[in-house]
Amino acid sequence: GVRTANVVSPNQKPFTLRFQGRNIQLSPAGTLSTGAGEDSRIYISLDDFRALTGLGPSAMEIAAEGSPDQVKSLLQELQQSFPALDVRAVRQVAESEANVLRKTRSTLLVSSSFIVCTAALCVLATLMGWVFDRRRDFAIMKALGASDRLITLLVAGEAAILAFVAATLGFSGGVAIAVWIGRVNFHAPVTPQYQLFPAILAGCLVITLASTVPPLRLLRRIQPAMILRGE
Repeated sequence: GVRTANVVSPNQKPFTLRFQGRNIQLSPAGTLSTGAGEDSRIYISLDDFRALTGLGPSAMEIAAEGSPDQVKSLLQELQQSFPALDVRAVRQVAESEANVLRKTRSTLLVSSSFIVCTAALCVLATLMGWVFDRRRDFAIMKALGASDRLITLLVAGEAAILAFVAATLGFSGGVAIAVWIGRVNFHAPVTPQYQLFPAILAGCLVITLASTVPPLRLLRRIQPAMILRGE
């Protein structure tokens, strides 16, 4: 798996596996990336497995097509015919894992929606306060002949810089926390997905620029004469 490869052979060089005094030299033939537990495993041939452990295969897979009731009936027959064996339906395990995964994704989607809405409100409040504090500066700019378009570009540019800094810091902090959690809680390496950064940056820009609309409307209503007189 890709996670294990980053630990035992980051440069795709041969490495050694040890098990109960036995050693076996392996050369990486490729990496597997599924986003699941398979990424943290080492896959070897059956002959290499026997040479390393001295054990033979202890599992058998039987493919059976049919309805859930038919599969359940077959399981009962196998259990009765081979009472010493542990007979399980792989599909049931896969379906159970899929249900857990769907619930987890739904929870993350709802949580992400709340986080995005909260972030948008925070950005809006920050920009509104920023415009209110600098209303005298904008009034002077208008009095000197600055157009609404120029002021809009100025505000949007500063908001875009804020979004870029926030996206960079947030992504870096998220990667660091994910790596720390992976090492402390799961004792497994976490591979940062750097290809997601452009999408995160684009999302931050969209949220920030959308939050500049109300402050820009407020700027358009500023009357330089009234602001400069202190009204």
